[in-house]
This record gives sequence, C-alpha cells and structure tokens, in this order.
Amino acid sequence: MKKKIVFMFSGQGSQYYQMGKELYENHAQFKFWMDHCDEIVQSHIQTSLIDVLYSGRKKSESFDHLLYTNPALLCIEYSLVRVLMEMGVQPDFLMGYSLGEITASVVSGAISLGEGIQLVVGMARLAEENTQQVEMLAVLESQEITTELPELFKNCWVTGRNFQRSFVVGGLPNDIRYLQEGLNKINLISQKLPIKYGFHTELIDPIESEFKKLISKLSISSIGIPLISSLKNEAVQEISKDYFWEVIRYPVDFKKTVEWMLRKGDYIFIDVGPSGTLATFVKYILPSDSRSISLQMINQFGNDLKSIEKLKTSLPE
Repeated sequence: MKKKIVFMFSGQGSQYYQMGKELYENHAQFKFWMDHCDEIVQSHIQTSLIDVLYSGRKKSESFDHLLYTNPALLCIEYSLVRVLMEMGVQPDFLMGYSLGEITASVVSGAISLGEGIQLVVGMARLAEENTQQVEMLAVLESQEITTELPELFKNCWVTGRNFQRSFVVGGLPNDIRYLQEGLNKINLISQKLPIKYGFHTELIDPIESEFKKLISKLSISSIGIPLISSLKNEAVQEISKDYFWEVIRYPVDFKKTVEWMLRKGDYIFIDVGPSGTLATFVKYILPSDSRSISLQMINQFGNDLKSIEKLKTSLPE
C-alpha cells in the first residue's frame, strides 16, 4: 500500500536569519512565492521580509522579533510547500506545531494566504505590546522530571512535548535562568530557544480578547487537505474561529499526535519548516520496525538545493 504523505509545519523557535537564502538566490519557484508573500507582508509591516532575512544578519544572531519571525515562518513554509507541489509532491495530510497550525490552515485552504499573514502579524503586535517577555527552554529529558524535581520547575510551564526525551518549558527570565542552572548542575542538557513571548502558557492570556477580535474577522472555508492537529492529537474535520486561539494558548503534544497517526498506518513525513526540527522529532518517535520515513527540505546548515535533490531521491516512485 502506498504511504500517505504528511507535510509538517514548525513554529516559533525554528527560525533563523538567512533561512532559505540559497533557494531564494537559485530556485525560481521559491523566489517567486517568497516575493509574492513579501508583497503582502510589506503592506502590513512596511518592511521587506526579504531585506530582514537576507541583508547582512548572520545565522548565529538571535532572530526573535516576533513582528518579523511570525510572517517569516509562514512565508518560508508556504513557499517551500509550493516548491514541493510544483515538483509533483502532493500532501495527503497537513500537520502543524504551534504557529505552524496557522500555516497548515492556509495550505489546507481553510483561510487565505493574505488572511494568514494578517493574523500572524496581528498576533505578533498584540503579544509584543501587551505581554511580558519570557524565555523558553528545550530540555533533553523525559517530562517526568518536572514531577521528580518540582522545586526546579516551579513557576514554569510545559509548552510542548516533542518526543520521549525532549520537551519545552516557558517562564519569566529569572525562573528559566534558575531552571537552567539547576539542570546544568545535574548534567542535564537544555537549550534556550529564540522565543520571547509566553505562548502556550497563561502569560499570553492578556491578548485573548483582542486576538479573538482579529480571528472573528476571518472568512473560514472548508478544509481542502485534511489537517492533523498537534493540539487536539487527532484529525480536525473543520476549523472554528476559537481554534486559532487554542493553538497558541494550550500546550502542544507532538509525540502523542505522531503516535496516534502511526497506529493508523505508515507515512512519509516531510518537514517543510526551515530547520528540519520536526523531521528529527519524528525520527525519535518512530519505532525501530516502522515502515514510515521522515524527511526534511532545508536546515540551518546550508546546501538547500542539495537537500531538495536528496528529498526527491528519497521519495518512492
């Protein structure tokens, strides 16, 4: 039986300056769609995303200005999807992680590209203007450690579960600093993510009312390509307007969602995010005897054109 294809869309934390630059300079379809997206974004932020992404900033610099990172992720992922589709690779399912659920909704046809961009820009403005800055930390250990070491994790929230030994926590900077120092003392690996706002925690609640006003203006259509929700851990048949609030307010359980899918069959998981993060998560989730495969399009290490050629050769005929 032919494996179903799943496009996966990553969220905040997977972005970096220069993402997709090699493709932008050498791949006509990718450049076309990025320029198309950029025209829409410019009308909202009065700045070119192309200039923000590709003019002088190094990959190693922290890219965490939400007004830029939100639309940048949507535009990069949307453009990568268009590249895949023009290669003849069509998804059977779309699966988003956090902000990636909004991109998945655009690709599914539930909302338009213009509405998706307007929504993520509006969300960014609300968060930057109305919420406290936070820090987020990826922890390479089982989530059970939060109950084993409650003192370390006090005042922090689990925002996402990636795979068995990887989860993300968010909190105010002093609390995250205290947590990371404590983890270092017991030789547990953690890494700060380029995220400054408290999505998936109660720290984002101050924007709820205004954000719901934004989503009330959306024209939501029926889903054209089936959606798998990392919030609901199941297939979503239709999208309510409250859904867009829920995907940024409540924790993500990517592990549980992928495991739910694997009980139903074998898949080709393709990460259309800029870092290949979700493809890596899936590889850790797949059982050793699984016939599913996990692929990425690009990552922060460069060689984007080679990565896409490699993906082509990895796909079954």
